[in-house]
Amino acid sequence: MARRLWSHGLAVVRAPASGSKAKRLVYPDIVAIYKGRVLVFEVKTTSSLRDIYIPGHQVEKLLEFTRRAGGEAYIAVKITGSGEWLFVSIDKLLKTSSGNYKLPRSVLGEALKLTALVSLVKGIKDLFEFTSSKSKST
Repeated sequence: MARRLWSHGLAVVRAPASGSKAKRLVYPDIVAIYKGRVLVFEVKTTSSLRDIYIPGHQVEKLLEFTRRAGGEAYIAVKITGSGEWLFVSIDKLLKTSSGNYKLPRSVLGEALKLTALVSLVKGIKDLFEFTSSKSKST
């Protein structure tokens, strides 16, 4: 994912913490920046479109980093085997009674794909947005 975002012109930092003492610090899996716009990602993988559960502390750390950076938080989901990445805004998560978070399968079906996320960040509209808005105004 980091290489793909980089190839689209974003500055990207990957921060793996597994096995290091640094995991006590508050930082996300990936940070991407484009002309001052900061995107913060927690990365998850799944073999199919299904509900994904995320520990509460991971979401809280993501939110704290995002608040400090003045950025936007996303859950990035890789569908293994397909190579496809899906991006869901953190505000789409549901808090469970145990204090963890659930990313519902239904929300994954509406997630942004990589090209749509990059277009959103760069402020580029898809051709269909122009045609649909034009037809609404006539």
